[in-house]
Amino acid sequence: MLASEYRPVPGSRPTAWVLAAPGAGDNGQLRTLVEVLGAEARWIDQVDSVPRVLRDRLTGRQARDVPSEKRASYAPPWPDLVLIAGGRSVIDAVRIRNASGGSSRIVCLGRPWAPLDWFDLIITTPQYRLPASSNLVTLDLPLNLPPTLTDDALAYWEPKFDGLPRPILGGVLGGDSGSYRFDAASAERIVQTVNELAGRAGGSAVLVASPRTPSAAIRQIEQGIDVPARVYDWKPQAPNPYGSLLRLADALLVTDDSASMLAEACYTGKPVALAYLRERPGSRLNRKFRPSMPALMHLTERLTARGLWIPARDMPALHRRAAASGWLTDPDSLLSGPRQTRAPEQPFARIRERVFALLERQVPD
Repeated sequence: MLASEYRPVPGSRPTAWVLAAPGAGDNGQLRTLVEVLGAEARWIDQVDSVPRVLRDRLTGRQARDVPSEKRASYAPPWPDLVLIAGGRSVIDAVRIRNASGGSSRIVCLGRPWAPLDWFDLIITTPQYRLPASSNLVTLDLPLNLPPTLTDDALAYWEPKFDGLPRPILGGVLGGDSGSYRFDAASAERIVQTVNELAGRAGGSAVLVASPRTPSAAIRQIEQGIDVPARVYDWKPQAPNPYGSLLRLADALLVTDDSASMLAEACYTGKPVALAYLRERPGSRLNRKFRPSMPALMHLTERLTARGLWIPARDMPALHRRAAASGWLTDPDSLLSGPRQTRAPEQPFARIRERVFALLERQVPD
């Protein structure tokens, strides 16, 4: 069942205050969570600066009353749930729960950047490497659904796809990040993969860049592809083909640097494979040597549980989990192999059960 297919029964809807996150990806996950729960949501967009968050943590102000400048926003009636993503709103979430006398429950998405026992429930994914805990649920993929596509956007982009031979391979391109570099070798591998897959199937390709995609990589890809193709660079004021690509392509090739792009592609139900960027040496060494130091791993797990250590992201752990759960397709059969006939189990029912158990309510049918 997709989140959009869930309809709560009358009287079952929990109330939720959603403390907006700084990033669009985190806010997208929060919107999905609200939809999954059928919650009556009130969004509060008061993201504190990093210095203020650090000050509140270091001075222990998380246990104090709501500050005077926020009392107009944080006042009774208190919600059933406080929903946050990441660490910037943790202090305010704890303040709200304290002010409610403990009746408001805190649900955190992703990486909390705080002691795990501060939260009633943490919904995370494998790349954050959080230690096992009774209040933690690890999903295969983050809750990033494909973007909502308007009729106008689809009408604009659909004719641009109509002239291309099927099947269409959609390429979703990320870019440089803390762990990855989109260098010339990465661009060349993508060119070779697209040419081989689309050429073998007699199809075509549409590739869409993101704000992080280097201009040099886009130019290299444009010059190297020899199958019928269109390559779209990202421009701030230009129409964005991303949502239409997810809808109109027959299969999707996604660079391995972004968990949110991978999730959005997988939740389309189309065949999805990864295109690999160059992993930074430090990230490779970290992953290589961790298993050889079990005592250090145990120590960092304990420190992570207490909020004193933030493990480096391990994107290959997310990729392995997604592949093992059936979300990923072998690239060689992306366009030419048998299409997947059964989508992997969606995580939404599991999330509803855990959250409604917190509220001591029965999950609506």
